[in-house]
This record gives sequence, C-alpha cells and structure tokens, in this order.
Amino acid sequence: MKHRWPKSIHSQVEAVFHSIRSFRDAKLSTPLGIRSFGSWKVYRYESHRFAKFVLLRGHTDILDTLTLQTDMSDYLGERLACCVSKKRSRQTIETTLSALGKFAYAINQYIEKYVPGSPRLDADLIRMEFYARSRKVLRKSSKVFDNRAYPDPIRLIEHIKGSIYQLQASLQYEGGLRSEGVGAPSNRRLQNPLKMDCLLGIGTDPVNGFAKGIVISKEKGGKVTEHYVSSETYRRLAEYIEINGRLESDYHDYLEAINEAAKATGQYALRRGSHGLKFNFAQERYFECISYGLTHEQALQQTSLETSHFRLSETLNYTRG
Repeated sequence: MKHRWPKSIHSQVEAVFHSIRSFRDAKLSTPLGIRSFGSWKVYRYESHRFAKFVLLRGHTDILDTLTLQTDMSDYLGERLACCVSKKRSRQTIETTLSALGKFAYAINQYIEKYVPGSPRLDADLIRMEFYARSRKVLRKSSKVFDNRAYPDPIRLIEHIKGSIYQLQASLQYEGGLRSEGVGAPSNRRLQNPLKMDCLLGIGTDPVNGFAKGIVISKEKGGKVTEHYVSSETYRRLAEYIEINGRLESDYHDYLEAINEAAKATGQYALRRGSHGLKFNFAQERYFECISYGLTHEQALQQTSLETSHFRLSETLNYTRG
C-alpha cells in the first residue's frame, strides 16, 4: 500500500491510531491493539492534546521521532508541574503516560508497516522517569475516601474465625479472586465451588518468577481465570478439597466472619466486606508489576488478567485506591 502521509498533525495522529484499532480482533492476534472504545477515546484525546503542544513548538511531523521524543519529555514536564500546582493526584498523569505509551506504539507500528527505514520512537524510559517522579510529588488519589482495601489485610485474616473463611480470604487476598471464585457467591442460586479440577499445581509466577500455586476459577460473566497464590495457601486448599471434595460456604456467613474480624482489628468500613481483599490484591499486584519493570499499561494488563476484568478501566478503579 502506498504511504500517503497527511500534512495536518492531527490527521497524522488519527492515521497512526487507526493502524492499531482492533475492536473486533482476537486478543492473541493483536495483544497491544486497542479493543475498547472507551480506551480508544481517552488515548486519542490525550494524544491530540500532546499534538497541540508539538504544533505550538513549530513541529509538524510526528514521524520525526527524535524531535518528538524531546517534545514528549518537555510536555510531560509541563503536565507534571501543572498537576503539582493544581494538587491533582497521580491518576491524572498516569492517564497521560498510558495514552502516550499507546501513541508511541501506534507510531512505531505505522513506521514498521509504511516507512521501515525510519527510527522508532523510544518513549518507555521517558514515561518510566515521569511515573517515578509523579510518585514522589503527587498523592495517590484525589478521593478523600473511596479505598475499599484493608489497611492491614494479613492481620484481618488472622482474626477471621473459622478455618474455611480464613482460607477463602487468603485466596482472595493473594490471588485476586471474587467471593464467588472462592465458593461463596452472593447469589444463593449460583453454585460455584472450588474443586480438584480447579487446582493446576505449582507453577511459576509470570511477574516475579517465584513458585506459586495456580488456581483457576469461573467468576463474573463465566470468565475462567488463573490465579497465583502462595505455595502454603495452595497446599491448604488442596488438602481441604481432598478431604471435603470442594471449598464452598454461605456468602453471608463468610461476610459476617470478615466484618467481625474487621471490627476487631479496627478496619471496618461500609462496602469493604470480602471485596476489600480483592482491592488489596489489585493494588499490591500492580505495584509489584511496576517494581519488576513492567510499564503502567503492562502492569494494568497483568492485574486485569488476574482479577477477571475485561477492561483496563475497571482495574484502574482498584489500583487508584
């Protein structure tokens, strides 16, 4: 196909983004393509804002990647300073970082397809630098309180009465399962126990490389997900299922046991319940991914996979805190 490059910088943004639009494509065929319309709107909006900045500097070609790389660094510097002066949270700058990461990927995909001799845009180091800087100068969330995660989940679990409930809570905290995933669905008509065929043995954690027990669960929307838990928790689960055939409990009894432990440890708050442990998992897993060198998007993607979410925007609700 002949390469016809638009003169307008905003038309150039549209051209590169259309090269990674993957609304109807399978995830395996386009792992980094944009399949969510919501993400598509956000990424393009943020990229057009950056394009305005580039244009004001007198630059008119986003395929001039060496110049664009400098522009991106300066733009992020201004955005971060603005967030600090307006007392914004890290959520704002992280959205921009995520969008520019996808923008850089779109440019590189376009170059590979149409102008393979041109230099690629290397944005990862710039984005990681500003991600680290934002953690030092911006607070985690602009919300006064909407964090359902428990301040001390380990102490909470230690105070849960009943070995079954303790085991279920450990699975939620370590593996990111929902209550229905650990055999305690809130809908009484839904039977979803953990059985022997849900145990895949000891494998390797895809993020840190450690040995972990792998548990599969069928949760929201019937999605089957692999979860990674400690070898000790996996052993306890395997022993319990071997003796009892399945792990399941009444949701309300399980919730009451958690709430009692939360009150005993000074961590009770409305709406936390069992789902608060999933918030703990998502937040800790996301930052673990970052600490092992994953980008913001990669960390969100991995956390999304392990929390049975279809869209990264859903996972952001957990990781923002």
